[in-house]
Amino acid sequence: MVSALKEVHVKGARTIIAVAAVAVLLVPCAVHAEGVFDNLILSPRARAMGGAFVALSDDETAIFTNPAGLADQASIGVYGSYVDLFGYPYFDLGSLSAVMPTSYGTVGFGARMLKVKQGEVDLSKEYTITLGQGFSLMKDVHSSLAFGYSANLYGLSFDAPSVSGEDLGSANTVGFDVGVLGTLRGRTRFGFFMKNINNPKLGETDTEDLPQWFTTGVAYSPYGGVTTSLELQKQDDEDLRACFGVESEITDYLTLRAGLQNNPNRVSAGFGAMWQSIRIDYSYTSHATLPGSHHFGLGYAF
Repeated sequence: MVSALKEVHVKGARTIIAVAAVAVLLVPCAVHAEGVFDNLILSPRARAMGGAFVALSDDETAIFTNPAGLADQASIGVYGSYVDLFGYPYFDLGSLSAVMPTSYGTVGFGARMLKVKQGEVDLSKEYTITLGQGFSLMKDVHSSLAFGYSANLYGLSFDAPSVSGEDLGSANTVGFDVGVLGTLRGRTRFGFFMKNINNPKLGETDTEDLPQWFTTGVAYSPYGGVTTSLELQKQDDEDLRACFGVESEITDYLTLRAGLQNNPNRVSAGFGAMWQSIRIDYSYTSHATLPGSHHFGLGYAF
């Protein structure tokens, strides 16, 4: 079994060199841009809004962004998404989420899978399985407050052998998240989210810390159908990231979105279409050095 992520990264890079030279150029870019188990945006709606979603989190993807938002879900729903990450065929990033209201709050399920591949060969797999719950602490005609928590099972494996022929193996660990979501006067929402509060480590001997981050934000609706959102994210020793997004309901069936963020500097845009119980979302996000990413999502409410 892999004993440390640092060792795995080095061996993984050697494997990629041996398999295909082009993958050497692409994989490090993706790893350093996002990192292992980093803050990958799994909602095309959130991505279209520059990632500023912690104070909204009012759909099935709340399990990934702020589990307190699960408390707002009044019906059973499922949602799946796929990201054409950087426009290259070497990366597959997909997610699935579902919510189910109960008498003890709303239960949420989430799963994501990130693959690095060359042709038909999966060089590495990074997966997360998440279970969470969100419930209301107080609610009246003027304000509300909800709390949520989730548990994540992380798994990382390298399927291709190293140059020396050694099996790089796999490793697993568990992390916990908590979130808070509140509303004031119906127009203002605020959210807080803390990822991996237990500081999970991957590996058995020379362990590696998984990334932790704290997110806080506020969303405001100046008038019906328009929502603005501002968010601040801080991950480990990285610089503070600011995200801003806006969405506008054009008709009952169409919503337009746009956003931006710094560290790295990116702009994004997208739309959401609703027909009866079916929801379709799309977003495009730029990148400073790599091609942009297309994100597609499909949801259904029962």
